[in-house]
Amino acid sequence: MNLEIAPLVSAARQGDREAFTKLVELHQKVAGSIAYGILNDTHLAADAVQDAYVKAWRGLDGLREDERFSAWFLKIVRTRSLDLLRHRRRKAPETVQLDDALDADRGPGPPEVLEQKERGEKIRKILAELPAEYREVLLLKHDQDRSYRDIARILGTTVKGVESKLFRARRALAEKLKRLDGSSGGDH
Repeated sequence: MNLEIAPLVSAARQGDREAFTKLVELHQKVAGSIAYGILNDTHLAADAVQDAYVKAWRGLDGLREDERFSAWFLKIVRTRSLDLLRHRRRKAPETVQLDDALDADRGPGPPEVLEQKERGEKIRKILAELPAEYREVLLLKHDQDRSYRDIARILGTTVKGVESKLFRARRALAEKLKRLDGSSGGDH
C-alpha cells in the first residue's frame, strides 16, 4: 500500500484534490475505527475524521516523508479524537455495525436474534465502560485486523506496548463479560 500512497501524497501536495480524495478513501475505514474506538460515538467520530482530513490537507507541506502519510494521518485522527473526548460529553445512538460484527456467527432464528441483540447491546455497554485506550486497541486489532506493528505506529508506541495494552484490554473485557454471563442467572 505504501507504494501507491507516496505518489498520491506527492500529487496532493501539488494541489491535486483527486489524489487527496483517493488518500481519504484508502484511510476512511481505519480512521473511523480509531475515532470510534476513542469516542464511542459515531457522530463525534465522523466529526473527528473530517477535522483530521482538513488538517491533513492543510498540513501536507509539513509531512517530510510521503510514504509515512498513513501513520502521520492516523496520528492526527487519534489526536483530534482525544481532543473531542476531553472537550465534549457525548450521548449518541449506538451503531448496528457492532451488533453485526459480534453476532455474525449465530443462528438466524427469532429467539436467537433477540438474544443476540440483547447480548450485543450489553457488550456495547461493556465496551463503552472500558477506558478509551482499551477500546481503541481492541477495535484496531479485532475490527480492523491491524498488525501489532501497524497499531504501534498508529498509537506511537512499541509492539511490546501494544501487546501489553491489548492483553490488559482483553482481560478487562473478559472480566466484565464474565460478570455479564454470571448475572444472566442461567435462564437458558
